[in-house]
Amino acid sequence: MVKLVMRREGTRLTCPSPDWLDMLMGLPEDVDLNVSATRAESIPQLGTYWASLAFALEHGPEWVSAQWLTKDELSDALQIEVGFVNQIKLGNRMVYGVPKSKSFSECPQEVFNAYFSAASDQLARWCGFDVVRAYLDHMRVSGRRAA
Repeated sequence: MVKLVMRREGTRLTCPSPDWLDMLMGLPEDVDLNVSATRAESIPQLGTYWASLAFALEHGPEWVSAQWLTKDELSDALQIEVGFVNQIKLGNRMVYGVPKSKSFSECPQEVFNAYFSAASDQLARWCGFDVVRAYLDHMRVSGRRAA
């Protein structure tokens, strides 16, 4: 399942950044899609989060992209690593951490801000450089607007 951030402009939905447009272009064309709408977290911050994960997979150490094939997998790993999880206790008394929702309806902006900071720090430790800063610098140099 692909989760996109879209912006309502009159009767149309548009992509607020090139990164969201890239994700939209990955969906099949000329088929009906089920869409549900909720209010997004800070669109620039959420877009920067997902774009930074994609940037880490493309420009980070090879072991990172070998370990996690998609930004969704990398996001899940970061959430578990920094403790942004719901704890699930099974019948065998084992407790597992399951990534929490980052949707605005379930995750207030200030909670997402704290998660984004912790995840960015962890990603920097894994990659050996500040991925968010490198992504934003890359976008500025390329003349593209960051997510």
